[in-house]
Amino acid sequence: MARLPRPSQPLTLLLMVALRDLGEMPPEQVIAHVGQAKRERRLRQELDAAEAKLAAKFGCQVAELRRDHDPALALRRKIVNAAGDVLRYVPDANDPNHLFYRPHGTQYDGSHDVKTRIRGEHGQHSDRVLIKKNRRMERGAKRRPKAKLPSRSFQQSRCAIGMRCRCGRPERKRCANWRKQRF
Repeated sequence: MARLPRPSQPLTLLLMVALRDLGEMPPEQVIAHVGQAKRERRLRQELDAAEAKLAAKFGCQVAELRRDHDPALALRRKIVNAAGDVLRYVPDANDPNHLFYRPHGTQYDGSHDVKTRIRGEHGQHSDRVLIKKNRRMERGAKRRPKAKLPSRSFQQSRCAIGMRCRCGRPERKRCANWRKQRF
């Protein structure tokens, strides 16, 4: 199945997500505020200010902020055509309700790096592990039967008269202690 390219994220979407994550306005006000900023052509200034507030809230630099799809795009349900090409994701890749700002470094709480690569959110699997697990389930991974180890019996030598000997001597003559051994 072909992968859908990641769509670009317009400034209006980024501003909506940043304002929602700040929690300063209810969602209806956020949409109205973004519409007004768009009409006045000040989206970039508004977005820079909102990202600076978010960075201060997380205790990181603005350059360390990342936008996180939750759930990850590879984990979302896909709508495909008859040829098997992915047409879109459900929920949409640019759905503002499933897009969040997170600090990148592992030293921050709720880090994007931790959620994506290390252990996931709240101790569950990371996004990469969940993606691999889903691919394995889609592929129908076959379990191989457990391989049995070959049995290895002890090799015992025989004395010249045909009796078993525990001394392991390779000679074809009788051992000195062959009578003392009990079988």
